[in-house]
Amino acid sequence: MTMKAVSVTHVHLLAVINSELSRWQDGATVRLLDIGCGDGRLLAYLGEELVRLRPNLRLEFYGVDVRDHGVQAAGFMERTVAFLATAQPDRPWQERVLSMADGEAWPFPQDFFHVAVSNQVGEHVRDHAHFFGEVRRTLVRGGFSAHLFPLRHYILEGHLLLPFVHRIRNTDLLRAFIRTCSRLGLGKFPRFQKTGVRLEDFTERHADYMHYFTNYLTQNDVMAEAKRQRLRVSFRYTQGFYTNKLRTMAGLRPVVQYRLNRSAVLDWAATLLLRYVSSVTVFLENDETYTREHA
Repeated sequence: MTMKAVSVTHVHLLAVINSELSRWQDGATVRLLDIGCGDGRLLAYLGEELVRLRPNLRLEFYGVDVRDHGVQAAGFMERTVAFLATAQPDRPWQERVLSMADGEAWPFPQDFFHVAVSNQVGEHVRDHAHFFGEVRRTLVRGGFSAHLFPLRHYILEGHLLLPFVHRIRNTDLLRAFIRTCSRLGLGKFPRFQKTGVRLEDFTERHADYMHYFTNYLTQNDVMAEAKRQRLRVSFRYTQGFYTNKLRTMAGLRPVVQYRLNRSAVLDWAATLLLRYVSSVTVFLENDETYTREHA
């Protein structure tokens, strides 16, 4: 089965990983984890494309997701494993795609992964200190992780397609805002209305979703948490995500490898603007050298 990217987010994460894999020599074993692997389609896509792009490496692919978050339907992990087993039957997915309870340690050893990624997961994490801590624990020295997710700065919230709705913490105000916007024909309610969903039901359900199942960070929050966990942090590949978006819209082939000799100043400036548009790329590295050199 040939896997295609579901969206430009998949292509972007592929490009980030492919760009950074040069840090390992030919013949090395490189383990990759998809955090919040969901239906497994990103994992299958990366499993096919990276093997094609990096045949000199021995690549192993793993996935993990939370089984009791409350949003995913019962049995979704079993369906994910079954899909992956059909798409790529030569890999031991039953042993490598695992679930955990919310807040538990990830079911993998310390210093195990060379690469970790997540796609639109960060805004749903309840305990970001735990999330960043597990990234740090499971990454080998010199490993990296790339996380594509929107920050609290962005204007048009992606789940309801309403402006600033993710910034409202007061639930009475949240319901009133969703109800008013929906009556004006904004956001996702018009398409739900066509299926017979009542305005009040839509408002209650989606206000609860925003309140209980989203947890947006600011850019400063991300940097502070990464520092607490002793992870290097940057947003260096954010520009690449939007470049690939524009290329896709123009009918051009997306880029699958980004330049490594980048301008840190331009990357930072671009992120300060693009964080208001949609997702940014949080790039973390487990490579603190000071204590190692003074050991």
